[in-house]
Amino acid sequence: MRVHTLEQAATRESARIKMRTLLFASFTVVLLFSLVYVRHLCIKTGYEISNISEKVEKTEVMYLSLLDKRSKEYDTENLYKKAKVLGLELPDVKRTFYVK
Repeated sequence: MRVHTLEQAATRESARIKMRTLLFASFTVVLLFSLVYVRHLCIKTGYEISNISEKVEKTEVMYLSLLDKRSKEYDTENLYKKAKVLGLELPDVKRTFYVK
């Protein structure tokens, strides 16, 4: 009877070892997949940051271009040329009043 009890204890111990091994293996697999997933998210975020910074640079160039166009359009010499092309006359300096 005693031999039978030792066999059951050995079987229980081997079952525990198998369960521990299985638990460790599953934990390792979950950890590996989580590391790969986090790495994927970091790379994806890096690409998004790169795309956004590229858009910001393009927008800045476009903004500077529009500022340059606006300054050219508001230039008095350019306005006088456009007025002559349209057939407009300059206001009489003697009859112009500046009000503050």
